[in-house]
Amino acid sequence: MCRGSCEAITALGGIPQGFRPGPKKGNMKRYLLLLLIYVAFSIGAPAQQQQQDNGTANTVRVATALNHLTVLEFHEPVTMAAAGSADFQIERQENKVFVKPMRSGVSTDLFVWTASRRFVYELETQEVKNMNFAIDNPAPTPPPPAVNRDVEEFADMMLTRAFLGAQAITNVGVHSRKEEICVRLEQVFRTKTTVYVHYTIENQSSRTYHLPTPSVHELQPAKPSISVLGLLHKQLDQRTLAKLGNTEESVLPVGRTETGSEELAPGESTQGVVAIRQDLSSPAIVQFVFDEAVKATFVL
Repeated sequence: MCRGSCEAITALGGIPQGFRPGPKKGNMKRYLLLLLIYVAFSIGAPAQQQQQDNGTANTVRVATALNHLTVLEFHEPVTMAAAGSADFQIERQENKVFVKPMRSGVSTDLFVWTASRRFVYELETQEVKNMNFAIDNPAPTPPPPAVNRDVEEFADMMLTRAFLGAQAITNVGVHSRKEEICVRLEQVFRTKTTVYVHYTIENQSSRTYHLPTPSVHELQPAKPSISVLGLLHKQLDQRTLAKLGNTEESVLPVGRTETGSEELAPGESTQGVVAIRQDLSSPAIVQFVFDEAVKATFVL
């Protein structure tokens, strides 16, 4: 690979195949389709960086002087350093590379590898007044996160459908009473497999309320005295609930629950969402049970 004018190469910590090292001195010491798109971006980025490094625009010129030492300092350990001439003594230790020219009027290139980057230098000898005594290589600025248009469009589609498809739950008959925990069912959104219910819970008691994960039940009245169809998308108060008479309960599968807070101090409130993993036929009476005294019921 190196013929004629290449006199020597000094490599510390690793030697490129085909080169002979010079003298070694000093103490020597690194979501399915969307996931595929992300990997493609990740693979493409290093290749682009490598192509840019091949240009001379990224080469840093370093002026050295006889009987003087120039220090290159990095923000991470140096794994390898290699120069194209034995006229420069090159040593590395931890995150530093030491450069010392052995003759005047010489120049060569120097490559330095760290754990994450490659640096290219052009070494030359100068008078002492013009030399670089130390060069501090700043830590790389992390690139801004790549904007994935496919992810954005998918999120836009799902959020738009959620807003357009959400049905408000009427809860005007539900009142917050002192020394009680009040639950208001706010909205319901349905997909083919899941029913999402948005609720608000208020702590009107004088003690801190630890918000449990609610269980969800479907109530099936035997002989209701009122029309269930007429209660569609309404939260039922205790008086209306009593008119349903005796009911049979079946537990509904809950896929996920999210709350803004798991602990409510007196006077505080928070919001939550429950995902019911079952497609229910309307009208269906759905009851949320937080504990024996805290329940909320509505007709889907």
